[in-house]
Amino acid sequence: MSGLDYPFSFECNNCGRETTVTRDDARGYYPDPDSPNAARVVLEQRGWKQGEFEKTLFCPACAGRKN
Repeated sequence: MSGLDYPFSFECNNCGRETTVTRDDARGYYPDPDSPNAARVVLEQRGWKQGEFEKTLFCPACAGRKN
């Protein structure tokens, strides 16, 4: 039985770029895809950064990440 309703969609607070996290994405980066932390870990692996405030999120380009 699954605990979270995938997929999750996230939007950059600066430019509006979007990304989606699926159960398969979460399973690839986190041992329990039904954990509330799973989507956060996927976002971190993709280079998305949480801002100062809990609800702010920035894509890699807006977070200043260099590839």
